[in-house]
Amino acid sequence: MTKRLTIALIALVALVLVAVLPVSATYYNVNNTIIANGSTVYIGEQQLNLTELAPAGIITGTQFGWWASAAQLGVTAPSQTITLANNNSFYVSPTLAPYAGNWYVLPYYTGEPAAFSVQAPSITVDVWDLSTGTAATGGSVIQGDYLAFRVNSNLDQALNPAYREQQGTASGWAPFVNASAGNVDIKVKSASGNTYTALFANTTDLTVKSITQQNVNLPSWFWGTSDGNQPGAGNYAPNWSTGAVDSTGQNAYPAGVYTVIAQSRLNGMYDNYLNGGATYTGATVSQPAMVTITSNTVSLSANVDSVVRSKPFSVTITGKPGVTYHLFIKGTSSMDGTYDNQPPIITANQAGVVFDPLTGPDFTTIGNAAYPNAVNGNYSYQNGGGKSLWSYVAHGSDYLAAGPISAAIGNGTFIYANVTLDQTGTRTVQFSTTNWTKAQQYTVRVEQNFGGATGFKSDEVIVQVQKGAVTIVAAGSQSYYLGEEIQFSGTDTESNDVYLFITGPNLPTIGGQIQSLDPRNAKVADGDGTTFQDVAVNGDNTWSWQWGTSSVALDAGTYTVYAVSQPYGTDDLNDVAYGTVSIIIKKPFVSATASQSTVAQGDPVYVTGTAQGQPSLGVQIWILGKNFAMITTEAVNSDSSFSYELKGTDTLNMYAGQYFVVVQHPMQNGVFDVYASPALASPSTATDTTSSYVWTAAPSGTASAIGPTQDFALTGAGSLQGSDAAEALVQAINSPNVDDTYTKLQFLVETPVITINPVGDQAVGNKFTITATTNLAVGDNVLFTVYSSSFQPTDKTQSGEFSGASGTVAVTQGTNGLNALSFDVDASTFKPDEYLVTAQEVLQPQATGTALFNVLQAAPPTATPTPVATVTTVPTMVATPMPTTVAPTKTPTQPGFGALVALIGLGAVALLVVRRH
Repeated sequence: MTKRLTIALIALVALVLVAVLPVSATYYNVNNTIIANGSTVYIGEQQLNLTELAPAGIITGTQFGWWASAAQLGVTAPSQTITLANNNSFYVSPTLAPYAGNWYVLPYYTGEPAAFSVQAPSITVDVWDLSTGTAATGGSVIQGDYLAFRVNSNLDQALNPAYREQQGTASGWAPFVNASAGNVDIKVKSASGNTYTALFANTTDLTVKSITQQNVNLPSWFWGTSDGNQPGAGNYAPNWSTGAVDSTGQNAYPAGVYTVIAQSRLNGMYDNYLNGGATYTGATVSQPAMVTITSNTVSLSANVDSVVRSKPFSVTITGKPGVTYHLFIKGTSSMDGTYDNQPPIITANQAGVVFDPLTGPDFTTIGNAAYPNAVNGNYSYQNGGGKSLWSYVAHGSDYLAAGPISAAIGNGTFIYANVTLDQTGTRTVQFSTTNWTKAQQYTVRVEQNFGGATGFKSDEVIVQVQKGAVTIVAAGSQSYYLGEEIQFSGTDTESNDVYLFITGPNLPTIGGQIQSLDPRNAKVADGDGTTFQDVAVNGDNTWSWQWGTSSVALDAGTYTVYAVSQPYGTDDLNDVAYGTVSIIIKKPFVSATASQSTVAQGDPVYVTGTAQGQPSLGVQIWILGKNFAMITTEAVNSDSSFSYELKGTDTLNMYAGQYFVVVQHPMQNGVFDVYASPALASPSTATDTTSSYVWTAAPSGTASAIGPTQDFALTGAGSLQGSDAAEALVQAINSPNVDDTYTKLQFLVETPVITINPVGDQAVGNKFTITATTNLAVGDNVLFTVYSSSFQPTDKTQSGEFSGASGTVAVTQGTNGLNALSFDVDASTFKPDEYLVTAQEVLQPQATGTALFNVLQAAPPTATPTPVATVTTVPTMVATPMPTTVAPTKTPTQPGFGALVALIGLGAVALLVVRRH
């Protein structure tokens, strides 16, 4: 309990302290400090007199209470209380900021009004341009404009006579009427740093008007009006004349940036209510408002120095805010509106830009309410000798019949305009150009006649309009097969669309319609964009178009593709920008080969080749033989190659004989115009009875009622066989109504054969190769077996010795239509005997071959004679030399060691032979 009481006492002391007047503060006193019940008091105010509050008798020590919004007034205890330290000098301490709202005398009795309402002050200021009737804060004004200030704040309640009173009147207390002290000061700081407290209100007579001690008695209050309300007819008062001159005859307000603030002077709150020790911006002093005073000039700038025609450019006018200026292109009256003889025009529907009616200015009804802007063309431009602006620009009836923009500039009304600047004193205006705009230098001028001493204000800027260019390239090698898609691309800086056409063998001289299926019989027409391939140009001046040639009727040859800025053919290219590219068109073709000309049953056959033109359906492969027909399609790779495998499981069941292959290319229309129907789901053989026919499609471009033509029966009763079917097929493809092409080849199917070449006699210890020829496919595996022909089962008591060899080898490429086999044999372990060779295909046991050869006893080795030693006699130096005789070496009569070993070997062989027989 003691602890709680201590905390309460500390809080009470703190709240008593907030009502103590700070002795060190400096403040303004506007003498309206006696407040009535319900008056607004502001945080930071001091020396407020509460003696007139009801109930009467507010004395020092009186308590006031504040209830939070959720509390019940007079039912619950107040959420916060303060004790009045001096009833004649109440200080609204910043510590009360969290307790804004009504405070009541305690004890509170139901029905009693609030003693006062605590509020945080707020204040802002704007510069107001009386010339435009808009705020100019952050913008610029022309020197000579008249300005006012707008103060938005809640300090107006301090001047409300219903709640605050003044002291010292003869009749005692009376409503506040003394306006001499004011509650707000306005201060203006120049670009050089000096601060004004009064401003010149007239241009020449040095009349000044104070901007301090202002009675801001409205939430939105204006300085510079007679009643503080927003400026309007009848309430103007002396205000800031930015064109005033001082006593020396100089501009009182030189061009530069001026800063304006509004500051509270109410009862010391500016010093008392601080934000971290600094003045409280937005509460007791406004955020600075900036305005730039500029000389009464106008300037014009362009966003580019030059522009390619058909592209826009813009100019920016900088001048007096809210003022209307005349914008036009000088000296264009001689332009007649034909190609390459029109000026740029001002783009329609721009903010702040007003044109004369399309019929031209009405010179007879200046000021007519129906044409309030008709004076645009009537304006007499500077140094024009009194001539009208309309006579200075391009106009006339010639425009009505020439050019794509004739409707817009028929009377020149889009070549000039009145432009009203915004509150910042600027406006950007866009000009449009087309390919009809003359390529030259243009002078754009802005001008206005202010009259009097000010006179004309103007500026000019030069913009160069240039002819554009068109380019075109073709992707790839510029050599293409009919049926391919060709990508064209390029740039166009002359127009918004590029127009394509083609010239070449048998095409119209003026140009053929590249988008037509038959450019030979469809020519372009000058000025008619529908006869050209129209391609839109992107914002970055690029364009692209893909030409599909699959259905285009063109012969092989060299062609030229044109890209032009306007729809004109070869006979009228002087009026357009254009580019060309040459391309070579080739007829697609197909070539193919078989992996081998002779194939053994059970071996695969590969049909490989090239199909140019990138046919989307691939190629159609026909394989025809006696009682056999097979049709399939094979995709073509990106490099134009294809490969088809006739599997070994298919050839295994094919009769031996000749087979014909036709590889069909669909050509540029991408359709197989010769086909089988019903389609063959699998190879047809002699056992099949279902009939399938070969058909030729109806010629392209014929009536839909004309159907395909039946050529011959491929399977079933009455079908053509082998070479007859192949010949009938190629004749169908050769039809002039068929654009397909083909290639043909053939191969033989044979019974698998392995023929072993004669081996010849071999000796024990020899190494030799057994060779063979075969019609098996390269890569097939063949098992060779070599063994003694006398080999037979033996009694288990016999040794059962065996000599021979076996191994698997692969078929290799041979000559003369047959492939080769070779098997290496090492006879070092063989016994002299007759040997049998068998060769058998591993996967096809029916393919075999055999041969016999002998292995003979190796001849005994010949004895090597012992060499005779040669003795060299060295002469001795004696008195009487004696010859030395060397006796000849005799050949041994006994067998040497080598001969002995040889005899032992021969004996062993003989023994083995005897035992075997």
